Amino acid sequence: MRQIIVQFGGTGDLAQKKLYPAYRNLLNKGYDFTVIALGRRYPDCEAFIKGMEIENNSDFHKHLEYVHYDMADPTGIGNLEQKIDDIIDCATSIELIYYIALQPSLYEEAIKQIKIIDSHVSCSISKKIVVEKPFGFDSASARRYNKILSQAFTDEEIYRIDHYLGKEFMQNLLIMRFHNDIIRSIWNNRTIESIQIIFDETHGVDQRLGFYEKIGVVRDTIQNHILQIVTYLTMSEPASFSPEDIATEKIKVLRSIKPIQDYHLGRYESLGSAGGRRINTPTYAALKLYVNTFYYAGIPIYIRTGKMQGKAVSQIYVKFKNTTKTVMNDDKIRENGVIINTHPELTIDISMNLKEPNTSWKSKPVKFRFNHAETFGVNTPEAYEQIVEKILQSDKSLFPTMREILESWRIVEPMLNETQDIEIYPDHTRPKFAKRMIAKDHLKWFV
Repeated sequence: MRQIIVQFGGTGDLAQKKLYPAYRNLLNKGYDFTVIALGRRYPDCEAFIKGMEIENNSDFHKHLEYVHYDMADPTGIGNLEQKIDDIIDCATSIELIYYIALQPSLYEEAIKQIKIIDSHVSCSISKKIVVEKPFGFDSASARRYNKILSQAFTDEEIYRIDHYLGKEFMQNLLIMRFHNDIIRSIWNNRTIESIQIIFDETHGVDQRLGFYEKIGVVRDTIQNHILQIVTYLTMSEPASFSPEDIATEKIKVLRSIKPIQDYHLGRYESLGSAGGRRINTPTYAALKLYVNTFYYAGIPIYIRTGKMQGKAVSQIYVKFKNTTKTVMNDDKIRENGVIINTHPELTIDISMNLKEPNTSWKSKPVKFRFNHAETFGVNTPEAYEQIVEKILQSDKSLFPTMREILESWRIVEPMLNETQDIEIYPDHTRPKFAKRMIAKDHLKWFV
């Protein structure tokens, strides 16, 4: 079956930086598909190739078409229909994959035009639609957008993107937990004391302020990336790694989490200064939540994430209870822990206590490290490459379901209150509330 990817938003940053490299690599791996890039920026394919810095002599270039496409211009549909006809040629069946890298407010018009295009195709057709996160701005808008997509696609045909699910560290969380009896036996509330999830970024958002001003940190990372990490850390073992079985266990986790009440928001001081206006969109958040299932009830999960920090940190820290120091009456004995670093490279450390040489039974914490690049090499596919490959294969294991999305919106809904106080923190410093929040529980951030 001939596969054609119709790339809405084909001249945007996402397409240029993530999708086109993914398409190129997949073609090099032997996949066979054509990409039709849609956009208003360039008048023709030659200008598009040059402006998007795509190699003229690459295999990708041979599988790439461009259509100058303005959704407000009725002639655009005719040009796209003609391009699809040229690609189909004598094929008896095709699969159209509509990749919608657009603002959600444009979904309705996009669906209207997609329905017209579908009706024009003369051969047998199957189809998919791919939409980026965040899916909606709250639970009500998520339902509304899903209803719009359902006018032309079944739920099985809708692929909702959370690119974190395409990252190796996310998939390794499940393998680490469920393919190792040692880890499985200790991964519960009998042994885990607390969990920290830390994703601090050094850059700001002024370069994409128009988008971020409407989104903020809650919609940008917490409702999707962070809560997906929570599900992977605390879900029960699925019957299989099929999309349906994984989704079943993730939904159980999300349904057990109450709407977040213990949270704080901040924004970095220079936000919007480049444009000469004051923006009060939150760029940083710290929060605590609980997964109220049998094996994880009572474990506090501390989360901090945001922009304009002094150091980039992408880390998960699972801290185990330290019964040994009480039994041995020695406060110097450190707890065991699992430390997962996801950037700049994937490493998993298990912290254990061993005897320090030339001492009288004095222990010292030692890390046993797995380094992904050293073990498997540095050429691991990027997240978007894995995501697109799953789309081509019709495998939905790396895509959140609509039920997951709605539960996630329910959980973060209190954090979307626009009247709440937002702490202003100096650029490249951590907001004060992050330390205060975890200190209330007599704990410290691991980093």
